[in-house]
Amino acid sequence: MKIVSSKPTITRKELESVLDCMIHDELATGSTVKSFEAMLSEITSIKYSLALNSLVSCYILIFKALEIQEEDEIIIPSFFDHAPVSALTLTGGKPIIIDTEENSIFPSAAKIKERISEKTKAIVLGDIAGFHIDSEEFKDINIPIIADISHSIGTEYNEKPAGSHFTFAVASFAPSMIITTGNGGAIWTNNSRYFSTMRDLRGNSTDNINFDFTLTDLQAAMGISQILKLKDFIKRRREIALKYYEAIRITTHKPFMPYSETAAYQSFPVIFDAPSDRVEKYWKKNAIEIEKLIARPNHEMLGLKGFDYPNSDRLSKKLYSIPIYPSLSKKEIERITKTLAAFI
Repeated sequence: MKIVSSKPTITRKELESVLDCMIHDELATGSTVKSFEAMLSEITSIKYSLALNSLVSCYILIFKALEIQEEDEIIIPSFFDHAPVSALTLTGGKPIIIDTEENSIFPSAAKIKERISEKTKAIVLGDIAGFHIDSEEFKDINIPIIADISHSIGTEYNEKPAGSHFTFAVASFAPSMIITTGNGGAIWTNNSRYFSTMRDLRGNSTDNINFDFTLTDLQAAMGISQILKLKDFIKRRREIALKYYEAIRITTHKPFMPYSETAAYQSFPVIFDAPSDRVEKYWKKNAIEIEKLIARPNHEMLGLKGFDYPNSDRLSKKLYSIPIYPSLSKKEIERITKTLAAFI
């Protein structure tokens, strides 16, 4: 049987929570969403949180709160989710795309600082595959920073919850993320003015013009059940990752990042010592689905030349993720590790 690249961990508890909402006619945005938001603030130690219907919606509301205009610039990594670039096409503003550092999935603080200008209104960063970007390198930047913690929610960096180091945090709750609500996302901030603006624009009221970006109580009920198991999810991902590190150790292939006790392992990134066509053929033959970590970097999405972004361009072609999620069975994990160890 085929092992898929990612799968949400949905149990009877999620089904019961959603059914309970339906029984009590709690379908729109109400008390369950508020309870979910309170839990989101608790796990991040960030005062305000808003649950929304997508990650793109999160960025749109942040850009609106920052009053981004057409000539304003937002610095965004190339090897990154497309959501902030998509949001800018709707709000206005110019994306300034930054390459990753060599042999890293993150851009360097020095490279970002070089691109800051009078027009720079925000910087987008993020924890990729569950590994944390070094927030200490950015603490002297006096520009709003948006941290994407889709891959690291529930973890800590330097003894503080992921996302709490910056002006804003955002997360996706898509099915492949650490926790899921089917789809959806969230924004966090400690700034009351930004929060008030974003809350009004999100919607759930007929008293003002808004975007109607609300999450439903049905989705929030699922999210609450997921948060209650978040620590177990992360623990399980780390256990599986250790098995993969042991299996790959005897091969010529390389885990792209060394093992980290603080990483959430939303993905397990690997550089295979083989051409891409051979890699994909081998794993397909073994009925194990693998994916490129980010197949189309943002510079490519915007039609920019790859030679200006050589590191992101290389990673998009060579960096894969093998299946790693809590619901993998013992037999499936053994099958993946054996397949990994046997790939020569």
